[in-house]
Amino acid sequence: MKTSASEVSAKANVREAHVKADRPAGANAKNLLIELFVEELPPKALNKLGDAFAGTLFESLKAQGLAAADSVATPYASPRRLAVHVTGVAAQAADKPVSQKLMPASVALDANGVPTPALLKKLASLGLEASVVPQLKRAMDGKAEALFFDTVVKGATLTEGLQKAV
Repeated sequence: MKTSASEVSAKANVREAHVKADRPAGANAKNLLIELFVEELPPKALNKLGDAFAGTLFESLKAQGLAAADSVATPYASPRRLAVHVTGVAAQAADKPVSQKLMPASVALDANGVPTPALLKKLASLGLEASVVPQLKRAMDGKAEALFFDTVVKGATLTEGLQKAV
């Protein structure tokens, strides 16, 4: 019985190869092999489907900071399986510093430099307290001065990155 492309059900079987990558012994990067088991795929479309699967997955891993700049993705395709082997994949992406614009300084602080209710409400919506007001950074944003909150966002884990990618 043949099924249409829209009816093809697929299960992702993610396996992390525990093989040393071409990196120094202390490096955290490893090789990654991902296989997607599917129902019968059309033989004429195998190369295109394999390349599309590998390309999308690889670009997603690079965008999330999980694949190194010199990583290489090798696509594989058979009628019942799509796979990609990626070199230089980290278990967790590096933490990223983020500067979030809160609001214009003229709205956030009154003439005496005291936080306004608008700023306090914005901080509360971010899960912050009024005690962080002295840590806020003032910087020009276009023509007006604005307040920014600097924080560090934890890097994505490989599991989270693969869930987004697949």
